[in-house]
Amino acid sequence: MHFFYKIIIKILFILSFFFIFACGDNGNSKMSRGHRDAIKFECESSANEKICGLEAIENFLKEDREFATFEELNKDQEKIAKIECVRAKKFGLISYNTCLERLIASCLDGKCAPPLIEPPDSNIAKLEKSAVRISIFEGKSKDNIVWVGGGSGIIVGKKLIATNCHVALVSLKEPNRVLLLKNIGKKNFALATIYKKKEKYDVCILKKESNEEFKLSMIPIKKCVRFDKLARGDFVRTIGTPEGLEGHSAEGTINYLGRAGDSGNTVYGEYKIAEDTKIINHSATIAGGSSGGPLFDKNGYLIGINTFGDEKFNFSISCDHMQDLLKN
Repeated sequence: MHFFYKIIIKILFILSFFFIFACGDNGNSKMSRGHRDAIKFECESSANEKICGLEAIENFLKEDREFATFEELNKDQEKIAKIECVRAKKFGLISYNTCLERLIASCLDGKCAPPLIEPPDSNIAKLEKSAVRISIFEGKSKDNIVWVGGGSGIIVGKKLIATNCHVALVSLKEPNRVLLLKNIGKKNFALATIYKKKEKYDVCILKKESNEEFKLSMIPIKKCVRFDKLARGDFVRTIGTPEGLEGHSAEGTINYLGRAGDSGNTVYGEYKIAEDTKIINHSATIAGGSSGGPLFDKNGYLIGINTFGDEKFNFSISCDHMQDLLKN
């Protein structure tokens, strides 16, 4: 009996899927062709695209979202909205709908501005210039040193580099420790020391040492986009050195914005962060070695510091904490 019950539920589930997909643009409970295309992009790599599509719709509706419609726009405005948001489709249903909502709002204000969700600055080589690889060694002499850890960093000033404290403070046996910085894709090196730190937010600032033997190209980031300016569905790009792969880049979208304490989980690995830490959960892959590297928005502006990632979960700490530390 239980078996047949499950079969009936699955049949109803599938029928509801086809019903939803058969609907047009006649109301908030119905999807447009653009929404259906976005779901197809989101589920194209799924083992079961139909079930994936239903789950995408279910997650969308659970958040009390409504499918954006063009009822209040004229034909020219509708055409602009569809063209400007067509690129957002490949990032899924939520990204596409968020793009439409923002552009429709702009049109109703009298100006159809470009959407906030667009493909990123494709010049990855330009973004790499603000990122570095960090290696940490220990030893009593040049002939007797060992590698103890490493990660990634972000150039934030003429001599300053931001990273995670769990990278920079991997070993506390000072003064017998050396922080070595390297430009991504180049042979430029520099030594660094701890300049400022805020361990409860896992943010450390390093200072490049003056050394004729090592010369590092220092090209700071353009700016930090504040946490309150971000939104779910926004495009993101990571750059770092996971597993030693210099210049590794991954893209995705923001899945969640909040505080570390919201989930009750403020511990990752052996590190603990404050409950009020501003975190950005996203779908861009990061792994060991990515920690401390930059999280960029679609304009190539910094929005966060990559902090933790595994096969299920990627999060970065808002660059707000870095900015506040630099100002103090």
